[in-house]
Amino acid sequence: MIAFLFLWSLLFLLPFVGVIADVLGCKEPVVDGGQFYPVALKSLGLAAIIAMVSIVLGAIPGKLLAQSNKPTILLLILIVPLVLPRYVQYYAWSLLLSPTTSLGKFLSGHSELAKVVGTASAMIVLLLWYWPLAGLLLARGWKNVSGTVLEAANLETTRRQRFMHITFPLLWRNIVLCFAVCFILVLSEFSTFHLAGVKTIGTQLAVLYELTGSEAVVFRAGWPLLLISVAAGYFLHRELIQTNRTEALTKRASLKAGKTEWTILGTLVFISVIMPLLILTINVRGDHAFINFVKLHSDELAGSLLGSSAAVVLVCFLAYGAKKLSHFGRWGKALRGIVYTSIFAGMLLPGSLVGISLLKTANLLAADWSRGWWMVSAGQAVRICGVALILLELSHTADDHHIREMAGVDGAGAWSRFWHIDLPRNRHFIGAAFILLLMISVTELPATMVLLGAGVPNFAQRLLNQMHYARDDQVIASCLILISVFMIFSAAAVALLKRTGRNQLFCLFASVCFLMAGCDNISDPTEANVIRMFGKTGRGKNEFVYPRAIDLDGDTLYVIDKAGRIQKISVDGEYRGEYHMPEIEAGKPTGMSVGPEGNLYIADTHYHRIVVFDSQGKMIREFGKLGENDGEFIYPTDVAFDKNGRIFVSEYGGNDRISVFDKDGCLLFCFGELGNGKNQFSRPSAMCIDPLNEVLYIADACNHRIAVYTLEGELVRYLGRLGGKPGCLRYPYDLALSEKGDLVICEYGNNRIQILSPQGQSRGVYGRAGRNAGELAYPWGVAVDQKYAYIVDAGNNRIQVWEF
Repeated sequence: MIAFLFLWSLLFLLPFVGVIADVLGCKEPVVDGGQFYPVALKSLGLAAIIAMVSIVLGAIPGKLLAQSNKPTILLLILIVPLVLPRYVQYYAWSLLLSPTTSLGKFLSGHSELAKVVGTASAMIVLLLWYWPLAGLLLARGWKNVSGTVLEAANLETTRRQRFMHITFPLLWRNIVLCFAVCFILVLSEFSTFHLAGVKTIGTQLAVLYELTGSEAVVFRAGWPLLLISVAAGYFLHRELIQTNRTEALTKRASLKAGKTEWTILGTLVFISVIMPLLILTINVRGDHAFINFVKLHSDELAGSLLGSSAAVVLVCFLAYGAKKLSHFGRWGKALRGIVYTSIFAGMLLPGSLVGISLLKTANLLAADWSRGWWMVSAGQAVRICGVALILLELSHTADDHHIREMAGVDGAGAWSRFWHIDLPRNRHFIGAAFILLLMISVTELPATMVLLGAGVPNFAQRLLNQMHYARDDQVIASCLILISVFMIFSAAAVALLKRTGRNQLFCLFASVCFLMAGCDNISDPTEANVIRMFGKTGRGKNEFVYPRAIDLDGDTLYVIDKAGRIQKISVDGEYRGEYHMPEIEAGKPTGMSVGPEGNLYIADTHYHRIVVFDSQGKMIREFGKLGENDGEFIYPTDVAFDKNGRIFVSEYGGNDRISVFDKDGCLLFCFGELGNGKNQFSRPSAMCIDPLNEVLYIADACNHRIAVYTLEGELVRYLGRLGGKPGCLRYPYDLALSEKGDLVICEYGNNRIQILSPQGQSRGVYGRAGRNAGELAYPWGVAVDQKYAYIVDAGNNRIQVWEF
């Protein structure tokens, strides 16, 4: 019990007290309430609607589960939709709305309608995930409904009267409990709304932390949620205890399910599981991405599974310890109320707040604690502990309690009672609960993204990045492999429910981890000679919000970040001014270059155009529009120039090609197409031109290579291959040409800078994942002059200046 109280204090009490202290210590709000609080009200409305509809959709599946004589298959049917993470479902359905489809093209020209469709699609996807969860929670309530009584009532009452006077009075506590669980989980939802571009509490708090890097600012903005979470946590505690005290009237309802009910269940499963899988499978364009998966993501998936397993074990210990508090008399029950409330509040709070509070606590205790894998596991534990507590409470019956009391009278200790009574009687339920918690933990994102240290492997975070940057082939492969791994765990649940050995789940899990263990290790880099660093998180002078592109004009650096702001900074770090993109609602630019005449050309990625600014920051022209025809763009990424003033534009999203224009923006020719073969690209993210040898270097990012072309579009050769060793590449996002003619390549996936000769020989690898000088977190860009390389250290919101 001492160990439990220590862990609870570390994960819940201290972070909670820290949040309260920050909220009470603030003198005035630092966010625009006129913008933030309407978003909060909208989030409450969305969460309430989704929770209520989930209850309606889950009522019949829950009834079928409660009535079944052999519930194993039905339980599997309800678990299978949970195999599909919410953002995986959204991505699958969003393939129907991509810019290359007719509907996607139409919506791109109707921004207001696109927002409505985005919100509706996000809500539908969430419903497809939450109805089985509602069904699982309602199934216990349906066991309290006597089939004999309902059959007798059929003779004298209408369906509405039976529901109002018999069914609802017996189900209402379970309905309230189900609503509370679904409501609070939707309220803190991040990834689905983020991908859909819908502003909610979960997304805006994460954005606010990204913009400011300040815990206090986020806490001040989210303090009403703290009150709501505490109140809802207390309510959930009271209702859960009361529900658990309600005895079942019969062991099982005796009514037989009709064809209509089975048809409804089949339709829900088809839409929730089969349709997304069909959409993903239909969009597979070959086995290349599946072959690359082992080198690209096996370490991330295995690391996520192991870290999440640690989180689930911690959660089980916390939930079991919290429940045992009631055995310590009146004071124990009072403490149990506090503990339960804090655990449910942690489940209610948006994940970004949970992550920030844990990070602040870790930094206060010891800074070295704040960036390891254990922080991610701790954050996931706080997020899912409430679910575990609900499952634990609902798994215990009065019969269990009676047997435990008798064992206590006979002298059995707490551990003995757990091992010989609780575990044997509930091991099948525990196995299924472990799988459910593991799936939720592996795919948890908002807290994970805050707590994830640079270089710590995490599959969910990388998968979300893939989705955001439209790496369709690799995303589809990753989604299908993730679903396959989760199916293995579902099979383990069935094996446990069929009363096979206790070690079945462990064996299957160990097999998965063994199979996923192989990867191409990253070699030890050469220490970078760091000349200087400048920049920090924020929107002030020399502050950045995830910078993503850089270019150099004499002694002036141009840096653009996700706030849509272009800053002019001297090579010594002196601020020289800034200007802003005309539109950023749909997305932010990913590339830019200074033209021969001194103008700045911006690849305005999500507005399908090239925007040109003069040296004073005035927008002087633009060219390009959405489309697949020559001269049109989907997602332009970078701009380059040859000595004749011709303009080269790279793009991805379906076209994946290079378009060449004259200096006035008139199209000359295009080359390349989507794919991984010869003369094909997969997200060409950057370019540079060697004027001496008249060749064009293209960072073919998702094919993990550098393509070398003549300036007339003829392929010369490829440099590099997928991997982490010298000469290999992993998501090369940017490149620049050194004075010696070597390529300086920024590798996003390997968190490093590599120098390649024109023939592809590695001349040096510099940097590693981390937060210190000489270390990088998701670098996006690089520019070079005669002496130094200027590196966009995006994850650390700074620019590093290195000498090689």
